[in-house]
Amino acid sequence: MSANYKLVRNPNPKKDGQIQPLHARFVPCGTVSTPEIIRAILPKSTFSSADYKGVLQLLQDALVDHLMFGFNVELEGIGTFTISLQSPPVMNKKQIRSESVFFKDVKFHASKELKDRLKTMHVFRAPERQRKTFTLEECEERLMRYLEKNTYITGRAYKSLSQCGKTKAAAQLKQFRLAGKIVRHGYGPTTFYTKGE
Repeated sequence: MSANYKLVRNPNPKKDGQIQPLHARFVPCGTVSTPEIIRAILPKSTFSSADYKGVLQLLQDALVDHLMFGFNVELEGIGTFTISLQSPPVMNKKQIRSESVFFKDVKFHASKELKDRLKTMHVFRAPERQRKTFTLEECEERLMRYLEKNTYITGRAYKSLSQCGKTKAAAQLKQFRLAGKIVRHGYGPTTFYTKGE
């Protein structure tokens, strides 16, 4: 198994129409949970699954205790955990009190050893999924089948059903409505459609 990437362009910060260069972005294969990690390491030791769960809970408790009292926590070969804070913006130190400073997040900085081991990873370009396009007739057929099983449909649900953009979906719904295929109810965000008589 190998890691995948895709080529993407960041939005142009200047918004001047200049096309931004492509860069590689990691494409996760999924998320591995604690039970899966434990299953992967069980054959390599004599500890039980319950032992690992207990150790991880103790590790979390110790991590919280030390971070809460102002320490950075370094796990050798893995990385360092640090706290970040948030506070209202001020121009003068006297304008802020301790009561206005709060916990924001936990930052993780990978160790050099961990990063060095990952430098040998092989990455391949992920296959691009082709978005299927439906004709208007196919969209109508999918819509009618949907309304046979459901009381109503929203604009967002139809957009997903027809696999088209918001503007095109709205235009098609209007076309079906004018043809008497569907009936519109509500207004704005509360709009929904039912099957026509």
